[in-house]
Amino acid sequence: MLNGVFEAPAGQVEKFKYSKALKTAAEGGLVWDDTSLREFLKKPKAFMKGTKMSFAGLKKDKDLDAIIEFLKANSQ
Repeated sequence: MLNGVFEAPAGQVEKFKYSKALKTAAEGGLVWDDTSLREFLKKPKAFMKGTKMSFAGLKKDKDLDAIIEFLKANSQ
């Protein structure tokens, strides 16, 4: 599921039950780039009010960097 996420429009996996918040963000043009991923992974509920994401977020920049690099590497 994570292949092709980086620089892709949000909410594009068919048959996945996205939250209304993510659907609205996707309709508004949200693209998972370095900035949006970093903010979402840092504090999902602060980045997107109403998200179903139960993950609290990552606190360390090195962890954020590693995940974003992984997503970049698996999106090409």
